[in-house]
Amino acid sequence: MKLGIVGGEGKMGRLFRPIFEKYVDEVLSSPDGVEIAKTADIIVFSVPIEVTPEVIESTLPYIRKEQLLLDFTSLKEKPCAALLKSKAYVIGMHPMFGPSVPSLAHQTVVLCPERPGKWLPWLKGWLAEEKAHVIETDPKTHDEMMAIVQCLVHFTSLIFSETLRLKGIKPETLAAFASPVYRMQLHIAGRILRQSPDLYRAIQMENPQFPVVLESFQEAFHNLRQIVTEKDAKGFEAFFMKAGDYLGDPIKEEGQKMTNRFIQAMVEGG
Repeated sequence: MKLGIVGGEGKMGRLFRPIFEKYVDEVLSSPDGVEIAKTADIIVFSVPIEVTPEVIESTLPYIRKEQLLLDFTSLKEKPCAALLKSKAYVIGMHPMFGPSVPSLAHQTVVLCPERPGKWLPWLKGWLAEEKAHVIETDPKTHDEMMAIVQCLVHFTSLIFSETLRLKGIKPETLAAFASPVYRMQLHIAGRILRQSPDLYRAIQMENPQFPVVLESFQEAFHNLRQIVTEKDAKGFEAFFMKAGDYLGDPIKEEGQKMTNRFIQAMVEGG
């Protein structure tokens, strides 16, 4: 069984190649999707988000019905729609981690089994062997969740960092004043801004569900800003309690436990 990675010389392709080699007979890699389509039994599209549908569609005349098509993109509606134009088996796949992870153990992988056929047990089988955490959903739900999990988290971290820049506050000064729990925000922003702007631009701009989320974000920002600037104590309490009630006790309690562990690790690590 041959598996071909279109764009396999990128960072994610290089991460997955030795993993795939454990579960297929041969792994091929090429920037030429047509070349891969002609020879591989399983085709993995690992190319930039903006060009993924275009690259997929360029291979369609060469796709065979018995092949399995996968893609690694952070979005699923457009790539899966492009994959489904073929007669092949289709499973959208989103590894929700970067290429710097040491293994797939305890990492989340989202699957969109659009036309899985016989291939879903095989795919879930080796992911289980690698101890990955697997979630199954449909492309629209995936993109709706990514609009929060990825887009909104990245957006707020970028706003946080830009606010520091506009205020002229040096990060090292802020870190000196912040306790471990508040340094987490600085570390999260630092982790994001250490990555490629091309990837994060695509995640922000290509997700069709994110503009809707931004409308809610703008409404929430406006409401809280008005409460704070008007020194509306009762309004703040109501805002705070409503948000907390919506999250619910299990999430709040887990958040307390997990951040306590992070704080302890940061303190012990110096």
